[in-house]
Amino acid sequence: MREIVWRIAETAGEARPHPADAATARRRLEAGNDAFADLFSDDDGHDRRLVQLAPEELGICADGAAPEQQPFATVLSCADARVPVEMLFSQRANDLFVVRVAGGVLGESAMGSLDYSVAHLPTVRLVLVLGHTGCGAVSAAVDTYLDPYSYVSLGDSRPLLALVHNLLAPVRLAAFTLEQVHGERAVTSPGYRAVLIDLAVVANAGVVAAAIAARNARRAAAVGRLVHTCFGVYDLVSRRVGTPATGALASGEPTWAPGVLDPSTTRAAFAQQLRDVAASARLASMLEGGASAR
Repeated sequence: MREIVWRIAETAGEARPHPADAATARRRLEAGNDAFADLFSDDDGHDRRLVQLAPEELGICADGAAPEQQPFATVLSCADARVPVEMLFSQRANDLFVVRVAGGVLGESAMGSLDYSVAHLPTVRLVLVLGHTGCGAVSAAVDTYLDPYSYVSLGDSRPLLALVHNLLAPVRLAAFTLEQVHGERAVTSPGYRAVLIDLAVVANAGVVAAAIAARNARRAAAVGRLVHTCFGVYDLVSRRVGTPATGALASGEPTWAPGVLDPSTTRAAFAQQLRDVAASARLASMLEGGASAR
């Protein structure tokens, strides 16, 4: 059993400066996720981990007043309860402006929240679109794609129907890419549904990130700065944010490449990005019947 202890200090800790730019913000998120994933690593043989917390990390100010809102990054994430955004990036209260919606769908409300963070919170340096493996909303869209007649069962829930509508395009894109990379045999492979779900998660995050990046670029002059955008996928098993990586299996396990990605700016670049993921050792193994995170 691994024991993890969070200890809260009685006094404020050393002030941590806000990232000065998008690159620094991105590195902080990646390093924070590494630290979170390593909490559960067995590499060092220790059964007890101590995590020190300062009061301000929980949003507690010395004078008892509410702190000013000063996040350094905005995150659009799925609403899945297994994706604790601040925790998985090892960030404290007031570090992240988090927008959560099932499937990470970019609807009007989500876009409005993103626009607000960019326009009214000058400390925001980065927008991150975060998908996750085994996404339930994407799974529902995949099942509708695989069995179009099941679409009729969604008719009594207009909100759910709208959610599936927004995800069907990335699912179709993922299916097309799988056939490009693995041929027609992919459709009849035992792991096709699981692979289609996880590739559609990547496709959706990439498409949404590209849309946000384009919108932020158009609004940069009015806002007074360009806020950069990136995307990644949280692996529920390894607890690392990244994407399936092309390459040979490591120690018998499908590979996973930690780190976030820049959205593609051209059709050709995005197509190649998805083909690389589809050809990864992880998805190739899953296609033949390997397990996927749920």
